[in-house]
Amino acid sequence: MLLEPVRVWLREWALRRQGHDPDPVALRRRRIYILPTPLGTGFGLMVLAMLLAAMNYSNSMAFSLTFLLAGLGLVTMHWCHQNLCGLVISGVRVTSTFAGEPATLQITVENGSATERYEIGAVCGESKAAPRDLEPGERIRVELRLPAHRRGRLPAQRVRLYTTFPFGLFRAWAWLHPDASGIVYPAPEQRAPAPPPGGMAGRDAVTDPAGGDDDFAGLRPFRTGDPPRRVAWKALARGGELVVKQFAGQPAATAWLDYDALAHPDPEQRLRILARWIVDSHGSGRAWGLRLPDAEIPPSSGMAHRHRCLRELALFPGGAGPAGTEHA
Repeated sequence: MLLEPVRVWLREWALRRQGHDPDPVALRRRRIYILPTPLGTGFGLMVLAMLLAAMNYSNSMAFSLTFLLAGLGLVTMHWCHQNLCGLVISGVRVTSTFAGEPATLQITVENGSATERYEIGAVCGESKAAPRDLEPGERIRVELRLPAHRRGRLPAQRVRLYTTFPFGLFRAWAWLHPDASGIVYPAPEQRAPAPPPGGMAGRDAVTDPAGGDDDFAGLRPFRTGDPPRRVAWKALARGGELVVKQFAGQPAATAWLDYDALAHPDPEQRLRILARWIVDSHGSGRAWGLRLPDAEIPPSSGMAHRHRCLRELALFPGGAGPAGTEHA
């Protein structure tokens, strides 16, 4: 914990010095760092001890073995550094997610050279990707998890590409500072009240009278506000859960999900309830619109409409911050 401020300062200094990386970006020699691993440090101390022993006894065979191992170490260092040089990083993106669930940072690593690359790994915070080999011209997709504790915009954290090939004596690495971000939606309220019967919440709910209750489509869990006539009382009498009957021909509703229509004093609670209703509305196939104090999205449906509405909730002012940090 005492070193954390130093680490934060070093990350900020590196970002100021290097800036955000373009997409794509190639790893050149000046971007790659290399240091001995603990195994490599022990190997170096062993070679030094052998050199002192050879000098003390003036043994030509000991000198030969010492210089052979030292040369092997130098070749290993060059090979380890060269293993990263020339790789191309592209396609950086951060997936959208709900608060409390991890987002995914996706990057594409390409080997554009004519030689194979071995044991290329990646680290982002606490998330690690297992080292993989790349054939000449091969591309691989690397996925790393990012914590998303609160709604808002989630910037991509810096990524460290590394390798310890060939013998684990050295570790070469390069830092990437992606200029990408994702959206963290409000976590859907688990105990959200159900929208009023016949449609969604808010004013100006419109119901299409077409259809009927003739075709039974299945059962779903009961939610507060469901009409009693829809409850499957026979299933409940047999000791089952409280469920509600759904019909393929039941009226389709076009409705407004209205922020101001909710009575909760906590704005974040309102956003979580709206997120729950958006997810449920999308699953039902109904059309819905969203009203916020500073935005209005007309009724529609589909995945793009779902993302647009959830994005408005995620970026709603008054509480959103860096999504990778927890609430105070």
